[in-house]
Amino acid sequence: MGIFIPNDFSYRVLNFINGKTNLPFIEKDELIASFYIFGKDHKVNGDLEITNVKDIARKTMEQIARQIRFYANNPINMNQDLLRENFNKRSMQILIESDIKHVNKQINFDLTKRISKDPTILSDCYAWHLAYYKQDYFFKLFNPFRGINVPADLVEQLEGRMLMLGFNVKDSTKLPYYDPIIPFFHWLEQPL
Repeated sequence: MGIFIPNDFSYRVLNFINGKTNLPFIEKDELIASFYIFGKDHKVNGDLEITNVKDIARKTMEQIARQIRFYANNPINMNQDLLRENFNKRSMQILIESDIKHVNKQINFDLTKRISKDPTILSDCYAWHLAYYKQDYFFKLFNPFRGINVPADLVEQLEGRMLMLGFNVKDSTKLPYYDPIIPFFHWLEQPL
């Protein structure tokens, strides 16, 4: 899971975790877009694997919906100090899992990047903002990509994989793009 719109979302997450900014760090009219890529190592091959990915995608959508309801129906859980504390706990888990030794208590950039792109943290942020603004949302699942369906420079990254995109609007007609895949392709093509 990742967030590709807004482009600086991971930076905003780190600022929130570090107490440099408060919630909400996304404006009400600002677009938020998430992505889930399936078939990372071995691609998605055959009807059975496609069916399995569709099942996983459905469960993922249900989990996000549960998270949104959880926040919307439990105002105490909308408390930004509680969320920041949860993110700090998750950051500590990541630190322990990574088994990185720190020199002079300086955080390794790779660890910081990993924390800011952690699917658990991003998923909570996504659900929190949808609940806070009481926004509609939709997901679109794409079947396995073939070389002709993607820009030439993205074939190696996407061929044979399935993709699910989520947006904080009611449906794709509310997007400023003729197809929801367009901003994702643009985001992937940006230099790191």
